[in-house]
Amino acid sequence: GSGRVTLQLARVGHSLTGLDNSPEMLALARARLARRKDLGGRVTLVEADMRAFALDGQFAAILVPFNTFAHLLTQPDQLAALTAFRQHCAPGAVLAMDLPNPGEIYAASEGGLVLENTFRDEERDLTVQQFSRLQLDRAGQTGQVTWMYDEIAADGALRRTLVPVTFRYTFPAEIGLLLERCGFRLEGLHGDYERMPLRDGAERMIVLARAC
Repeated sequence: GSGRVTLQLARVGHSLTGLDNSPEMLALARARLARRKDLGGRVTLVEADMRAFALDGQFAAILVPFNTFAHLLTQPDQLAALTAFRQHCAPGAVLAMDLPNPGEIYAASEGGLVLENTFRDEERDLTVQQFSRLQLDRAGQTGQVTWMYDEIAADGALRRTLVPVTFRYTFPAEIGLLLERCGFRLEGLHGDYERMPLRDGAERMIVLARAC
């Protein structure tokens, strides 16, 4: 992505390799990295597909942040990515993935607009409202999310940008089997970043696993 997680981890002293298949997102990350001279070359950015990549060496941890794994829309794609992750794991390495809680997604109302966030873009003097609309294929375990970004200028002029994305929703028992097949041991499923147990009502499914 744009380096949101990578740069924060580098800021507290970690050395990282960031991987993305989008040259546009990597350009954003490199621009942000260029403004952080204090990071001392601790970040390497690579353009590659998470289903098939080859990097030098192995890593102590692999992080798959917010919804990234949900972009893999089939089980073969999921297995290919997990296999590539495992090949890059040092002995005992940790794999952490941040996914939507599929139970809550399946219970959600569909079709209506939901206001998710309102924030300021001070650089362009805009107020931005972020809406979403969800359409589910429960049998296929996928959902089409359309995000709508309304940019409201100081004079009231409005510009709307639509961003459609399809996600695959993976259930707790399913993720355990996928991990086991690819050489990982599931160590925990959590409902938030404080490691509370995954339960009904939790928005997230935080997956913690370890390379066997």
